[in-house]
Amino acid sequence: MNPLKRGADGEDPAWTSRKRPSLVPEKQEYWMITWRNPQTRKHKTWDGDAVLCISGRKATIYDTDGKQMSVGCIDGILEEGRECFVGGKEIELDRQISEDDYNSGRCFGVGTSNSISEISPAVRMKSKFVPPTSRKPLIPLVERKVTIPLQPVNLASSSNTVVKIDQEPENDTSPSYWTANWQSKAHKTWDGDAYVACEDGKLTMFNENGKMVGFTVIRSQQPHSGLVTYIGGKEVQLDCRIPQSQFPGFEQEGSNEATKLETITELVKNTVNVSSFYGISKPKVSGPLHDPNAEGALVMKKPTSTHSEKLKMKPIIPVVVDPILTRRMRDHQREGVKFLYECVMGLSKHEGQGCILADEMGLGKTLQTIALVWTLLKQNPYLGAGPVVKKVMIVCPVSLMNNWRSEFYKWLGRDRVGIATYSKDPIELHGFKNSSTHPILIIGYERLRSMVPQIDLIICDEGHRLKSSQTKTNQMFKDFKTRRRIILSGTPIQNDLSEFHAMTEFCNPGLLDDYPKFRSFYEVPILKSRSPDASTKEIEIGEARTSQLLVVAKSYVLRRDANLLNNYLPPKHEYVVFISPTPLQLQIFRKILTSDREDDIIEQNTTAEALALIGIFTKISNSPILLKAMAANAEGKENSIFQKRNVADATKLVPVGAQIEDMSLSGKLIALSNILKVVHETTEEKCVLVSHYTSTLNILEAFCRKKQYSYFRLDGQTPQAQRQGYVNSFNRSNQRNGFIFLLSSKAGGVGINLIGASRLFLVDSDWNPSHDIQSMARCHRDGQKRPVFIYRLLTAGAIDEKIYQRQMTKLALSDSLIGGTANASKSDTFTKRDLQDIFRIHVNTPSNTHDLLECPCHEGHSYVATDHSTSIRKGSAEDPGINRGFVNATQVTSDYVNKLDKANLAKKEAALVVLKNWSHVNCLAASARDLVQDDILRQVLSIQEVPGGTITFVFKKTSKSTQNEDE
Repeated sequence: MNPLKRGADGEDPAWTSRKRPSLVPEKQEYWMITWRNPQTRKHKTWDGDAVLCISGRKATIYDTDGKQMSVGCIDGILEEGRECFVGGKEIELDRQISEDDYNSGRCFGVGTSNSISEISPAVRMKSKFVPPTSRKPLIPLVERKVTIPLQPVNLASSSNTVVKIDQEPENDTSPSYWTANWQSKAHKTWDGDAYVACEDGKLTMFNENGKMVGFTVIRSQQPHSGLVTYIGGKEVQLDCRIPQSQFPGFEQEGSNEATKLETITELVKNTVNVSSFYGISKPKVSGPLHDPNAEGALVMKKPTSTHSEKLKMKPIIPVVVDPILTRRMRDHQREGVKFLYECVMGLSKHEGQGCILADEMGLGKTLQTIALVWTLLKQNPYLGAGPVVKKVMIVCPVSLMNNWRSEFYKWLGRDRVGIATYSKDPIELHGFKNSSTHPILIIGYERLRSMVPQIDLIICDEGHRLKSSQTKTNQMFKDFKTRRRIILSGTPIQNDLSEFHAMTEFCNPGLLDDYPKFRSFYEVPILKSRSPDASTKEIEIGEARTSQLLVVAKSYVLRRDANLLNNYLPPKHEYVVFISPTPLQLQIFRKILTSDREDDIIEQNTTAEALALIGIFTKISNSPILLKAMAANAEGKENSIFQKRNVADATKLVPVGAQIEDMSLSGKLIALSNILKVVHETTEEKCVLVSHYTSTLNILEAFCRKKQYSYFRLDGQTPQAQRQGYVNSFNRSNQRNGFIFLLSSKAGGVGINLIGASRLFLVDSDWNPSHDIQSMARCHRDGQKRPVFIYRLLTAGAIDEKIYQRQMTKLALSDSLIGGTANASKSDTFTKRDLQDIFRIHVNTPSNTHDLLECPCHEGHSYVATDHSTSIRKGSAEDPGINRGFVNATQVTSDYVNKLDKANLAKKEAALVVLKNWSHVNCLAASARDLVQDDILRQVLSIQEVPGGTITFVFKKTSKSTQNEDE
């Protein structure tokens, strides 16, 4: 039977009920609601009140005049406060009303003059059909009542008279005076009160102080209560009629100014502004914004008398950091805020209003900066002078813009301060320039050229980007006249002193003179004193200039190391893991080096070719499969290093069928795969794999897919809008949903918190130590709950070790100038012999770095630094057997060469003295397992991948938590 046809009389009753739903009584409900059209703005407002009639699932909305607005469906439980959509309108249920209220029309307004015939027929309730009979209307006709509107009167005065609106003649042409409400066209609520005078059809509007606002002409109707018109660009509604004596500016005959003023004052007092219904305005603060005597209050330094006289400012009041921030700050962060405040306010010893916050990663540079910005935006040490700054610009890498905004919202909430972020949309930049509600702009370095408004404070995150005064970024900053400038950088000195001068010139122009003078007075003497062949006089001068530069720098540079976190975070274990190369890697190295002796590579190749060889050696250390990919990309290019016969022959050694996910080609990747396997099978921990090359990340990603490891990847190709989402998802997920996070050090090595992982692997190293330090600090940060293990993987005897040794030298330079350890290392030059040594492969050694130390340790005892290296280096310069400058060929003997080698070794030993606090473990010894505390690494040590992939040596260092020790 066709179900669409009419059934017989004896068919299923249920089917009958489905056929004729209109005959089944449905439940009826009535609600008072508020409604609005869909809005996208942040602070939404309701457009009006209405009545909701519900019959079954059908819902009909009527406005307060009884006209149908919209029809739709509604499901679920109906309760007060529920918000939903009906017929394209967003509604909120206010209260339920009875059927009697609906039928009588009381829900549409009491005392309305509208009769039942004026209300839409849809308002009438749908009820069971009854035969037509004569009946009274649902809403009885209501005669218009004479009402007396409320008037603003002075109860103490007997002179007030009340004018009844409805008793006025309809055609009265005499002057009349009215109170009124007004609003701008953009708003839906009344903005204020006013007065309107009507004379000969002309309406003139006055404000509450009696000042004329505008006028208009109406000739088609008489003024009456409720009349709406436009005067002076404002929508005005007449409220009630008042006598002329209560109108502002009215002066009776014989009255004086005092009487008129008294009348106006009384009228203003009795009139309540509409804004008063929404909240009481806060009184102006005549003292400090926060209590300086409260417990834990962070009070800033008061201006000195010289500072006050110089600026000729008002009386001084305490500046107190908002308690909402200080109660969550640590001691070193409170000191950091004080330091920043004193510098930007010009209260420090140095000339200028800039500074460098050079705390190591994880110490809370962001929170300290937010506390300073919030304090300067709201307070001033001088009473009544307004805030210190009104516009703040934070310049950071594009990848950190969302992170900065999230940090502001985290510490201050979303309602206290408005933040504009400018990446592409120029509307955001326009809003910052022209709006006082968004005093903070977060902008990327790349977009800085389009930003030249008046800025009161500039903050540069990752400020080591300003390491050269000739960069475009530094040149663009010269267009700003802002004196208050702050640099945030965990690694302020990465290579040499010219970077330090460029950063100082940015925040405090002219403090260290121009660069030529700085170079001749500071840089040249300091570098000469650190040369391996420096004389005693040069060493003394260099040390004196270093001390002098330190004194100047301490006034505007604040540097604290990560040891302060030992009181707050779990312990951190760092391991430098040396891994033996595979036979394939050794064969490729030998093939490239066979046609040239190591000492002749620099002479026989151009600088570009030498740099290309460095890149090739680095890729081979990661995986030989990368050499094959590099050769494929270089096909057809002229003057390519792969056109050399030895390099081309080395490329052919890579197996033809080698796959990208094959980890067995590289010793480092073999050890990494073994460690990941143990972590995945025995723990619930998650890991971060960091590389400087996307090609290496491609290998690791293919390996994860092969092993079915869940992973996230963040590199330069990851869309900016998705990066923070990946980080948040990884931190919240368990090992099953996010075991590995693949991270590019260049795209995500700064500002990202990966506290969801407790083990981080640095697969390859960069010549710039700051890149590695930034990357390795992603896990050991606030919020970390587990002990953190960091592994730096190095191919033993290869270029990996040479890069690592060079990093230790640069770190010694940074520590000596910023960290205050002037005697940490005295050697940081890169000689020709060093360049030649880069291409030398040390095959028969577990660790070439440890060999250079000439360490007296025995299988795991910590290395203790002595003055031996320093004495050797000083003696080498004064040794009469070593001639400086050009040497006659007849004087070059085997003894002379040995003396040069000893001097070079002494230099390297001095440079590596920063490893004095590390423990050394020869993993080829039988007792190595007992000396390694990491359970995961100890299990991998038992896996002897012969002849490649074996962990041969380990440097280890642990920063223990003071809390754990106390327990």
